[in-house]
Amino acid sequence: MPLIRDGKIYIHEKPLAEGSDNNVPYHGFLFFVDGLSILDGLVAEGVINDIKDGSRTLESLIADYNSSKPLLSSEQFSNYLEQEQKVGEDGTYIFNSVTGKVVRVNELNNNAKLPVDFSLMERIPKDFVYSDGRNHSNSIGTKTRLAIKIPAFMENIHAYQIKRSPYGNKSTGIGMGKVTHFDKNGLKEEFFFGNTGANIIGFYRHYIIRENEIYRPQDLIMPLSDMPRFKEICDETRCRLQEAD
Repeated sequence: MPLIRDGKIYIHEKPLAEGSDNNVPYHGFLFFVDGLSILDGLVAEGVINDIKDGSRTLESLIADYNSSKPLLSSEQFSNYLEQEQKVGEDGTYIFNSVTGKVVRVNELNNNAKLPVDFSLMERIPKDFVYSDGRNHSNSIGTKTRLAIKIPAFMENIHAYQIKRSPYGNKSTGIGMGKVTHFDKNGLKEEFFFGNTGANIIGFYRHYIIRENEIYRPQDLIMPLSDMPRFKEICDETRCRLQEAD
């Protein structure tokens, strides 16, 4: 919140550019989520590269996973993300949605065993990276490609991503990335912030795939005052700032 002025994030007195993660003051996260068999399934499919190519062994990865503190509430999950931001750059995680077990992985295989008729671009809308739809096919990052590809060939897995690159044009963007959810068909839903002058608003979009085309119903637009959890976050942040002063 200290970086937000007039409904935008400013770094060195300049707003952040849409589609670029330069100078973005927060980390990104990518979670692959499923039930009890998620880790075994990803290992069996050869998706986790750091088992073979890095110093980490399969045994140590499984040990880290089994010894992880379960994340079974929104508070536990938020605290975990806050701690993980201190580790370094963007993180990729395997999360068991039943037990709450979680483990961070170093590298995933980007050459997944995809369906013959797979098309990356058919699984996201043209305005996914840039709100005006420009440069659609050349601006998809590695983590977003993984978020699209892995659920496409392991259909029980869902991918959730906090993107670093801001979304929204100069007049309506706040300077923050989207939260996205991908399933076997592609982008299923997303949420991002925008602004109307000094007022910050939230946009929720739900997507449907029909006849290899992706489209969405009307956007759900919500002022922050209508979202109780956002109000709680704002109140908590204000308290922290007052205590710091």
